Amino acid sequence: MNGRLDDLVKRLAGEPSGLELAGLEGDVVLGIAARRLQARQVAKLAPVGAASVGLALAIGLAAGGATAAATVAKNGDAFAVSSSLAPSTLLGE
Repeated sequence: MNGRLDDLVKRLAGEPSGLELAGLEGDVVLGIAARRLQARQVAKLAPVGAASVGLALAIGLAAGGATAAATVAKNGDAFAVSSSLAPSTLLGE
């Protein structure tokens, strides 16, 4: 088995590899340039993303605040004894 493996390795060593390294450096440089361009484009869109998050937060706070204000105005006080959300009123008589 070892003799056959040695023969196969010697035959493989004599064959051309088929890998062309002449254009490798240029391909690497182009890849790096493409990644830098992509990073710049993402950085340009970062303020838009931050503004979108801020707007969503503002809309959520406004809607939640309006809902809470309407609930408190309807029920009077959140800790009132005659609250309409008390278990005794929800379960019925």
